[in-house]
Amino acid sequence: MTFSSIIIKNIKFNFKKYIAYFIANSFIIAVLLMYGSLVFSKEFTEGSKATGLTDNVMTTLMIMIVFSIVFISYTTISFIRYRGKEFGVYLTLGVTTRDLRKILFIENILILFASLVVGMIVGTLFSRLFYMVIGKILWIDNFTPSLNIKTYSMCLAIAIIIFLINSMFQLIFVGRLSIMELIKSSSKAEVGKNNFIIGAIALIALITALYLFPKIVNQEIFIGSESALLIIIIITIIAPYFIIGSLISMVNIVLMNFKKTYNKNLLVLSSVQHKFISYKSVIYLVLILAAAAITLISMTYSMYATIEKDTNNRYPYDISFIQNDKLNKISEQEIKNISKSSGGEIKQYKILENIDLMDYRAYEGKVTVGRNIAVISETNYNDHMGTNVVVNKGELLQVLNSPASNKYKDSDVIINFNDLSKQKEQTSKFEEGNNVTRIDDFLAAMDKDSYIYVEKNKKRYTEGKYTNESYSLDYSRRTALIINDNDYRRIKEKLGPQVVSYDHLIKLKDPKDYKSFNVISSELRRLNHGDESLKPEFKQQILEENIKENGFMLFSSLFLGMMFLIASGVVLYFKVLTGVDEEKERAKKLVQLGMTDSEVSKVLTKELAIIFFTPVVLAVSLITYFLSIVFGVVPNGDYMFNKSLIVIVAYIVLQMVAFFITRERYTREVIG
Repeated sequence: MTFSSIIIKNIKFNFKKYIAYFIANSFIIAVLLMYGSLVFSKEFTEGSKATGLTDNVMTTLMIMIVFSIVFISYTTISFIRYRGKEFGVYLTLGVTTRDLRKILFIENILILFASLVVGMIVGTLFSRLFYMVIGKILWIDNFTPSLNIKTYSMCLAIAIIIFLINSMFQLIFVGRLSIMELIKSSSKAEVGKNNFIIGAIALIALITALYLFPKIVNQEIFIGSESALLIIIIITIIAPYFIIGSLISMVNIVLMNFKKTYNKNLLVLSSVQHKFISYKSVIYLVLILAAAAITLISMTYSMYATIEKDTNNRYPYDISFIQNDKLNKISEQEIKNISKSSGGEIKQYKILENIDLMDYRAYEGKVTVGRNIAVISETNYNDHMGTNVVVNKGELLQVLNSPASNKYKDSDVIINFNDLSKQKEQTSKFEEGNNVTRIDDFLAAMDKDSYIYVEKNKKRYTEGKYTNESYSLDYSRRTALIINDNDYRRIKEKLGPQVVSYDHLIKLKDPKDYKSFNVISSELRRLNHGDESLKPEFKQQILEENIKENGFMLFSSLFLGMMFLIASGVVLYFKVLTGVDEEKERAKKLVQLGMTDSEVSKVLTKELAIIFFTPVVLAVSLITYFLSIVFGVVPNGDYMFNKSLIVIVAYIVLQMVAFFITRERYTREVIG
């Protein structure tokens, strides 16, 4: 009998053993083919250069390649351990180590070739669907980059590298083991140590970290301390490793107070306690992979899902531009005529008058200065928004264009309308003092009738979509100060038209009317003699740019997350199967003690469920907790958290499917 016939007969007989290993390799090749095709797609690379995504594409691809090599190498070693008894039998029949290496080498070539062919076929067949999904996510119509020779060559090169690494591992692994070690390699339990005290300390550290995290995020303690957050993250990552080994011991201590439950599950608990020690590294690895996958996918998906909502909050009008005493001096009727000439139609046109001043805040005896802030009279604001806001003299109402935390909530406000030349002198002193100066020194240098000091108890807040957000050297539009009409008139008379600006805010009948926007932009550019410092902004354009940037992040995270999730399932799958021979012996003993196959199956299912879902429960619990805290302090946080829950539920469902597949194979192997 030749080596080829031995290998072919062996593959036929053990086909079910090979299938998981084969599918894992084929999946990796298919994923790399589809994702790698983007790198060699002229259409995508040109678009990614325009949006600054080229580096992200390459970085993500390199991460996927490295992960693929590590993952497949790990599954190869696990697969060999699973087949250790088979190799030991070969050696007892007279097959030399050199012959065994040759068998493995030929098997590797066959599996590599089959995985490569199937992976490329699957990747090619699903590439059209893949591109449709990308186009849908990135809002690109008819996105059809084609697979080319470079893409297939890349997959072939990666497959060869994986093959060489796997072959090297196999040669080393087989060469170092004796016949008995090979026979026992599939059933030999890993030696592990358990220190209950260290596990208890780790649990206390983790609980402490979870308790402190919301306080740090809400700036109740360690305000502005990045190192405190870093310590929390490190503890959260490391502590579970020590907790896992002692987890069943902790559960035992609790259940001993419930005699009936404890006695009913005594067999399961004693077995699982031993397994948790030997499985500790694998369970921890699955936990990290699952947590990384959930975080990647849920964070990017929630961000992507809120883009349109967030953009509508920040840009309630389709087109906006700022007019001052030098630029964009055009009338409403002229703009309407320009839009009409291009076939468009303006549904609503508003002009809002502002005074733009430096933003001075007083806090804890010191004054800080920020970028310019808009000041609006109560009458102008009410006319613009259709409200009945009343602001008394010496008070103010701060309006926020979109939900956001305000770091100046507990500060006083200084509305400074000294002569502009004097304000420049004051600003230069701030720059010398790192943007901070003592409040007494600041007020002493002011003209008494040229500033309004508003204490924090005379300051109110409200949310209102009053204008489109924009930022430039001279203008900032996201928040504004609404003040009394008389105070507003005083400032305007003192500083003159050079501080007055007008927000032109336009709603189009068709929000995607690029023609109207382009002709308006061209006309303003002509009027401003090419000066584009205050060029108009188009909400649809901003939305599409955000969709493309965040959509690519979502798309890449989905692929990385899928690879992590499948890796976590395969790692646990092979780890469970390597212990089949040991479990067969235990199952025989349980049957001899009078247990039926059905009862043994229930015990095995309980043990497997505990091992399988421990990392799932830990990962889901920790990530859900951290996301709930983080999303609690960001705009649209509730909406983003709800989107994250969808990802988490989907992950739980996938893990349940993986569990039932593993359980079926495991119980069939053990009981027969």
